[in-house]
Amino acid sequence: MNKWFVTLLASLGLILVISGCSSKAEPAKDPKAAMYDFSNEKSFVVYGEGIAPKNTVSPAQAIALAKRAAITDGYRQLGEKLYGVKINSSETVQDAALKDSRIVASVNALVKDAAITDATFKDGLYSIRMEITMSARRWHELFAY
Repeated sequence: MNKWFVTLLASLGLILVISGCSSKAEPAKDPKAAMYDFSNEKSFVVYGEGIAPKNTVSPAQAIALAKRAAITDGYRQLGEKLYGVKINSSETVQDAALKDSRIVASVNALVKDAAITDATFKDGLYSIRMEITMSARRWHELFAY
């Protein structure tokens, strides 16, 4: 019985070794690259708004300043989406009650190749639609951290 068992184990081991050697090894794949689909593009769309100031010299100046504010708002929103927002806050408690609370939000970003795809001016409000599109591969290179 003991001899039969040893022969069985040796035969199974030999079969495993032979079958392992004869199988074709697949090429190594980058596990990170498999997680991302680089075949498409990524688009980010924001809507910026700017208000015309009341103390302008002419209606043309009011429109120009509102447009400038709307574009700046659009760039800020794109920066928030792409890079995030840094939040600093502080609170002061006195006599077990909240005395002062301050929250400061800031954005530090570099936005390139954003396109204004739509713009309207109505009732003193200038609105723009701003879009940035990049390949998924470029997105991964810039923002995958």
